[in-house]
Amino acid sequence: DLISSRATPSSLQPHGQHSNLFQPLNDPTPRLDMWFFIATIAFTLNRHHVFSFSPSFSASSAHRVRFSSGSAAYQLIATSWQEHQSGRLVRRVSSTPGPEVDDKDVIGTVAILVPSSSTEQPPSEFGSKSPVPHPSYIEAAEQLARKIRHFSDGRVVVNVVTPPESGQDYGNDACLTSDALLVLGLATPSDIQYLSRTFRKRRTSKQRAASSSTCQFAINCGGNNYAPIVGPYDEANPSIIDSIPWTDAASGKRIAVQMAELFDKHSTDEFALAVMLFFDRFSGHNVPWVEHSIDVTWEKGPIKNAREIYAMISKCGPCIAKCLADENCKACITALDEIDTRDQVASYRTVVSFESELLRDFSLCILQKNNIFECDAAIPKLPVVTPLSEWRGKELTVDVARGVMIGHLEGVGEALEGSKQLDVSWKVTCGANVAYDQFPSQNQLFYPSAKGKDLWYDPVFRVETINGRNVWCKRHYRVRNGQVPGTFRFSVLDNGVTSDEFWTIVGAADDLSWVVFHYAGAAGAVGQRYLGGLLCTPDGQMPPTKDLDEIWKCLRSAEIEPWELFVVDNDDKSPGALAAGAPPLDYYRKTASVIS
Repeated sequence: DLISSRATPSSLQPHGQHSNLFQPLNDPTPRLDMWFFIATIAFTLNRHHVFSFSPSFSASSAHRVRFSSGSAAYQLIATSWQEHQSGRLVRRVSSTPGPEVDDKDVIGTVAILVPSSSTEQPPSEFGSKSPVPHPSYIEAAEQLARKIRHFSDGRVVVNVVTPPESGQDYGNDACLTSDALLVLGLATPSDIQYLSRTFRKRRTSKQRAASSSTCQFAINCGGNNYAPIVGPYDEANPSIIDSIPWTDAASGKRIAVQMAELFDKHSTDEFALAVMLFFDRFSGHNVPWVEHSIDVTWEKGPIKNAREIYAMISKCGPCIAKCLADENCKACITALDEIDTRDQVASYRTVVSFESELLRDFSLCILQKNNIFECDAAIPKLPVVTPLSEWRGKELTVDVARGVMIGHLEGVGEALEGSKQLDVSWKVTCGANVAYDQFPSQNQLFYPSAKGKDLWYDPVFRVETINGRNVWCKRHYRVRNGQVPGTFRFSVLDNGVTSDEFWTIVGAADDLSWVVFHYAGAAGAVGQRYLGGLLCTPDGQMPPTKDLDEIWKCLRSAEIEPWELFVVDNDDKSPGALAAGAPPLDYYRKTASVIS
């Protein structure tokens, strides 16, 4: 009963209270002892013929909002205040319709408390790498509410609220009754006083109810974190149980550290990920976005950890031995061993920093062929994105949509009028995914397959590795037409793991001077799901100012705010680009005719 075998977030372990096998993900000491243990057994047994080896939770019905296509929540307009409660404003955020989510499917509620729009305040810290100014805290919170909805498949309900007017108080509202309270950017004395009072009330209520399904954080509210709570862990009331690594309290402490680190990065993806970690661990429900882990964790328990380690040895021993015998491959395993691999930003940068055939074979055997960790992930269904319906005054057809994808690539018969006949189809100017769209020098090549009606897609991008090198990475996707013109299905084997993606052409200039894509994807073998959007131009530079309003409208139709974008460095004269050399743009294209 003390150890749960459910696959739950690994988060971060406390130092000094673990065995070597269960070393913390943030511990600077590598967990190579575990991998060398595996390698030793692998070598010893030659052919590796060895044995094959939550608390209940209920969201308050008073604060449940049905985010379904027929619900009233979708009819609320995000830019208007919908209701007053005891002198303070509650804003519910509109979103595109999606799959039906009934009240009984809601697993939790979140209140995001932000300064009033009338309060003099600096802008938030979100959007630090975007082409537009930082958003206000209210604007950021509204988008965070949408992103949490996307990550939870509509099962977590979010209210954006502001403090009451001076001198007013209230007793039963979203700040007190929501399962998670996240406070952003409060600064005035009256707001800080309200924050402190609310945290004290929630802490008292938690203690009286002996609840372990509570979470509260203060972010950018001065230099004080106001003692966060995550599940049974309360920073203000430390307990010896917090140090017993297999307990829920210790798990809450680890997740609290991880959530704080994610919040500090000020990206909507990582903010929503932090919220999912809490609900997956302490709501009594699995959250598919973070349900699976390929790490050794206390949350899995010793039985499941041992079973997974044994399965790796018995099924993939030779691959493990070869990887650990290679300095580069072993360095990658060491680096991955120090992070939570569900952190897509850290894990993907690590993988691309050390990618090799040995690493590919290692991942292919353990993750893709044998699915040792029993992971699963489906392409996210939210947000629902509508493809471009007309282009150059005519209905968009499958052939025209393919031509827009092909863009400016030279030597392609399907290129449309206006193609500049370049060595690339498009260059990524800005991207919205914090893990995959920040890489510099992003080149896109779309071209027809020599066999059938498919397209090939070759992204070629530069990586600044974690050890300071600049290298080119490349991928080779198969692209199939979707059911609706302007939509496509992508698939790729990326470092031994298959990813499936659904792409949408959201908008495109009639003169092919820019295009906006949205994508949703999943890598089932590692249990990862992801969302993103791209603004692309022929040269990778920002479009003219006169086009930006239309472009921002396209992005917002895909529920992406311009301040979420990351501007891509496409300077081919930068030190990093010069160090990497010429990009291998034709690496796959020159042999694509013989690839089935």
